[in-house]
Amino acid sequence: MIEGVIFDMDGVIMDSEPIHYKVEKAILANFNQPFEFEDHARFVGQTTRDLWKTLCEERNLPQGFEVLALLDNADYMQELEKGDIEPIDGLIGLLENIQNQQIPMVVASSAIRKNIETVISRFEIGSFFKGSVSGQDVENTKPNPEIFFKAAKVIDIKPENCLVIEDAKHGVEAAKAAGMFCIALRNLNSGNQDLSQADLIVNSLSEIDLNFVNQLINKEK
Repeated sequence: MIEGVIFDMDGVIMDSEPIHYKVEKAILANFNQPFEFEDHARFVGQTTRDLWKTLCEERNLPQGFEVLALLDNADYMQELEKGDIEPIDGLIGLLENIQNQQIPMVVASSAIRKNIETVISRFEIGSFFKGSVSGQDVENTKPNPEIFFKAAKVIDIKPENCLVIEDAKHGVEAAKAAGMFCIALRNLNSGNQDLSQADLIVNSLSEIDLNFVNQLINKEK
C-alpha cells in the first residue's frame, strides 16, 4: 500500500533538461568542445558536480570540475530567474489528488537545494510537500538509493510503502534499489532514457492513479 510519494524534480516537476543542456553546451563552447543532447542525456538524474567531474576526466578540460559545477549552477539559476518556466502538464492535478488522499509527499532531486527552493517557490507548490532532499544532502548520488531512503525518513514512511515518480534511468535504478514502487514518466526532453526497470511507465502525470498502483501492488503479493 502506498503511504508516501517521492517526486524527482528535473523532468517531473519542471521540464528543465533543455535548460541544463543549454547551459552545459555554452560552457563547453568556451573550450571549443562540441556537446550534443545525447551527451547530456546520459547524465540525467545525476548531480551537476558528477557531470563535470566525468566530462573533465573524459575531455581533459583545463578547468577544475568544481569550478565548472559552480559556474553551471550560477548560469542555470540565471536561466531559471529570467525564463518563463511552467510546471509539467498534469503536475498540479496530481499533487491535489494525492493531497486529498492525505498522503505525504516529498521532493528528492539531485539538484542543489537553491534550485529546488527556487522551482517550488516559482510554482507556489510548497504547501504540497513535507520537505525535500537535494544532491547536497547525500554522500552518494543516484543511482545509489541513499537520496530516496532519506526522503522516506522526511515523511516517516517505510521505503517499501513509498512511490517514486522519476523520468531518468539513474533515478529509476535508485528507486528500485531502495525497494520502492517506481513510476517512470516518459519525458522526451529528458532524452532516450532506459526506463525498463520501472514498475509502470506513463506518458503523462495525469495518467497516474494511486488506486490502480495499489491494485498492482496487491496482485504482486
